[in-house]
Amino acid sequence: MPDRVLVTGAGGKTGRAVLAALTAEGLPARALVRDADRHGDLADLGDVEVVVGNQRDVDDLVAALDGCTAVHHLAPNVTPDEVAMGQAVIAACERVGVQRLSFHSVMDPHEPTMPHHADKGRVEELVTASSLGWTIVRPNAYLQNLDAYLDDLHAGHYRVPYAIDRGLAMVDLREVAEVVAGSLSGRLDGAVGAAWDLAGPELVTPERVAQVASQLLGHPVVAERQDPDAWAAANRHLPRAAHQRLLAMFRFYDQDGFPGEATELTRLLGRQPRDVETYLGEALRSSASER
Repeated sequence: MPDRVLVTGAGGKTGRAVLAALTAEGLPARALVRDADRHGDLADLGDVEVVVGNQRDVDDLVAALDGCTAVHHLAPNVTPDEVAMGQAVIAACERVGVQRLSFHSVMDPHEPTMPHHADKGRVEELVTASSLGWTIVRPNAYLQNLDAYLDDLHAGHYRVPYAIDRGLAMVDLREVAEVVAGSLSGRLDGAVGAAWDLAGPELVTPERVAQVASQLLGHPVVAERQDPDAWAAANRHLPRAAHQRLLAMFRFYDQDGFPGEATELTRLLGRQPRDVETYLGEALRSSASER
């Protein structure tokens, strides 16, 4: 079992979920963030140290790795610096002598029409060619992405910039994080050298989300396809690279959805993964109590 696990990119929802799962597994963690003032609450997740650094900088990573024997590496969502960050993390691990690396990738990591997926595919190639003992987790889209739409669901609509009859095999981020923690603790057999596709138990279309929300809320919820140009106009605040990468992802979803099988996740969890009805039931009840 590692002495302490460094989690890069730890300030976002994925990093927080991984930190919580690590501490639940009994693994002390260290959270690498860019701004301690924004993320000081990470220490509330359990045995978590918070350190400041740039995961593009090998020297910062070497300092952050002091006393750590494993790393879970995740980059900020749709960053154009994905490959540079992966290179830096591998170089820092090899310099310090940290042998255990877990990498947070994505399903379909070599899909050329989605640049942020293809970048993760390139990092996977670097990871598997390294001298490190590696594990790769490849989640589908998170059920937690629905949280941004809870107010809209309460108001009776669910609007997304891709076809409403295309399904995503959405997965609960907490269960992905549970697999990460189990792989690093040694609880899960065969983790070293494994690349696991982690998908939920059903293809979740926007129509399905609206149907489930209608049943749970007791009033009609309508799924609508938002024109991608309208989405783009409403999200001009995003960095240009993120903007373009997300639009490419929506075009992919428009054509193909994001399918996947829950077989691997079910085996690793030892139970059926959480489905959209269970997740939305919890999320809508929680949001209703805060309204």
